[in-house]
Amino acid sequence: MRQRLFWILVVLALSCVVGWSNHTQSFSRASWEYKVISTYGPSVTNPPPTMSALNDAGEEGWELVEIRAGDYPKAGSNQVRTDYFLKRLK
Repeated sequence: MRQRLFWILVVLALSCVVGWSNHTQSFSRASWEYKVISTYGPSVTNPPPTMSALNDAGEEGWELVEIRAGDYPKAGSNQVRTDYFLKRLK
């Protein structure tokens, strides 16, 4: 009886280790590609991306991660650079 219980515990432990190992490997294999859409404004020639443009990017698998804006080309100017950071699985 003890020997049978021992082998059941060994098989259970090994299945947990193998399952965790497979989960870790599949998680670490995920690789991403990145895309940055930059706009400078206020500008008629370089407007920010429209909702339809962002929706189209989403249809292609891109996910908006961050939007960062700052004065461009220097602090205090009336121009703003806005970067839209996107990522998707490779």
